Amino acid sequence: MTDNTKLCMNCMAELTGEEVCPQCGWNAQEGQLLHGLPYGTILQERYIVGRAKKTNGEGITYIGCDTVQNTIVEIREFFPQSFCQRCMDGKTVQVTGGSELVFKESLELFLNYARELAHMRELSAIVPIFDIFEENETAYTISEWSESITLRYFVERSGGSLSWNSARQLFMPVLSALSTMHKSGVCHLGISPDSLKIMQDGKMRLGDFYIQPVRRMDTDLPPDIVAGCAAIEQYVMDRPLNEATDVYGFAATLFFALTGVLPHDAVYRKNDSRLMMSNELAKALPPHVITALANALQVEQERRTQNFETLRAELSAAPTVTSTLEQTESITKLPPLPSKKEQGVPGIVWMLVSCAITLLVMSAIVWVWLQFQTPDFLLPDTGDTSAISSDTESVGTDSFTASSSEDSTQVEMIQAPNLEDQVYAELLEKVSASENPEYTVRLSERAFSTSVEEGKVISQEPKAGEMMMKGSSIVVVVSQGPSTRKLPSVAGLTLAEAAEKVTAEGFVPVTEKKDSTDIEAGRVIGYKNAFAGESLSYGSQVTLLISSGSTIKVEEE
Repeated sequence: MTDNTKLCMNCMAELTGEEVCPQCGWNAQEGQLLHGLPYGTILQERYIVGRAKKTNGEGITYIGCDTVQNTIVEIREFFPQSFCQRCMDGKTVQVTGGSELVFKESLELFLNYARELAHMRELSAIVPIFDIFEENETAYTISEWSESITLRYFVERSGGSLSWNSARQLFMPVLSALSTMHKSGVCHLGISPDSLKIMQDGKMRLGDFYIQPVRRMDTDLPPDIVAGCAAIEQYVMDRPLNEATDVYGFAATLFFALTGVLPHDAVYRKNDSRLMMSNELAKALPPHVITALANALQVEQERRTQNFETLRAELSAAPTVTSTLEQTESITKLPPLPSKKEQGVPGIVWMLVSCAITLLVMSAIVWVWLQFQTPDFLLPDTGDTSAISSDTESVGTDSFTASSSEDSTQVEMIQAPNLEDQVYAELLEKVSASENPEYTVRLSERAFSTSVEEGKVISQEPKAGEMMMKGSSIVVVVSQGPSTRKLPSVAGLTLAEAAEKVTAEGFVPVTEKKDSTDIEAGRVIGYKNAFAGESLSYGSQVTLLISSGSTIKVEEE
């Protein structure tokens, strides 16, 4: 069995006593993520928990080690910080009072979704799940760990955009996997340049599978959606999320790979649906690819490409020109040709005439199709850019100017206020005190910062000044303060008092009893292997020594 004391908690490489890992450069003194499981925690008597790599409203993702298979794994823990916390042992999950029902329902969603995904492990384009279990009053999944980079970073490193041939080789296997998933009723709903990963073999995989409540606004869990990739229905309460939702995210990510920029946020695009693209790129891309993107990025869900099989067909070959043929009916419906017998003309002549007429008709069709298609895709802009209209009844008719749906008249847009450097707790209080707030505030995560005071907002989404729906949420990152803190003085305090002080400073307390003739039984003697005033990494586990009193017996005279 692997000895977890000889593993780097950041990359799971074996160490030989070094404090700094020679493989990844990680220092063993760095603390665990706030609320993360302690380094070296053993799950199912098999999996060693390493460093937390990612957190969101659903839970925490760790790197880990499977001691049975001796392989590196990804451990996903269901830990919605909105309504749970850690118990004193640093492992068990305790639900916040009043949140028991929503926790139970969300946990059931997590388990059911994981079981559905586990049946998809044969799909090479998605990250497979190998194990699912419950422990510590919550649930975990075990997936394959593979070294990778995000598509976002890959595109940046590739000069800012990819050619269609390069993108096609990456995206089409993922499209096939998504089609198979949806035939089994499984959605992703978070396809973006960050959830798609480029593996060491050069292939692309889809990861970051989270339950549906974190893939839309206005639920009990903080949302994990990427502006520009999220479809309009993910911003509107009670709208169904389906395959067309994933089609939008996939197409937006493909658009990013080809252009280097994401489409505008879907809420913004309700009023201006154009997709900006340089003239040079528009001319370089096959026309059927532009058409496929325009159809898949329709703002309104009902008018969008509905499934991946249709999208695959549109991306694989030039689309038919049915809509154009309807507009050129007078050209295509020529009078029937007289029979050869009636005219007494040699067969070879009829063959040549037929070919000429066919060629003439096809030329007319292509000419008309180009006349109707090109202006929509290559609308001149003030700069060297073109705009693809993606919200038309049929591609190749009229460019979109304003949404004709009834929803557009029901959505009031406002500019996002600047919340940065404001106290998060005060913002919540202000919003809750308002009878009709213009926005709500949701916590995405807490992050270390030496420049922003603890408890204040570091960043927000949408950004200040950007357009947003009135009544929707602004997702914020809140400062945890610096990553190192000083241990408070705890000598002589009760265990409850000491634990509160230590936890307030961001440390994880555990206890150990020790004899003492000076400190009353049940009170804290001090720290084990540490002292008050010493600086440690935020989230470090510290041992409080609890007096058990004196064991020395005094003989009677």
